[in-house]
Amino acid sequence: MTWGIVNEEMRCTALVEASTRPPSSYLVPRGVSVRVGYVWNGWDWEAPRWTAYEFLKRFTWQERAAIRIASANDDAVADFLQLCTAAQIVIADDPTTVAGMDYLVSLNLLTPARRAEILS
Repeated sequence: MTWGIVNEEMRCTALVEASTRPPSSYLVPRGVSVRVGYVWNGWDWEAPRWTAYEFLKRFTWQERAAIRIASANDDAVADFLQLCTAAQIVIADDPTTVAGMDYLVSLNLLTPARRAEILS
């Protein structure tokens, strides 16, 4: 069985395989995708989610500046930035969020490691 180890904020810090329940853990049901950073809400696992402000604050000011500069000449970057700004909630595993972040990596505006850090 797979277990998600959680911290005091109920955020998954590790995934482990064990036949018995480890301390501070919750079962990851078979067929459910959970990653480090997901949150146990008491009933189910949820991808991390943030307000637009909280999400954009996860980037450094240098990253935000580079994205704004790139958005002047790249419609896809401009669209992603506008969607992130307008969103009530940004969800880490939403297809638009994933595609936008992957695109920023493809333009070398983010490293793959920073992408993973921002989305966790």
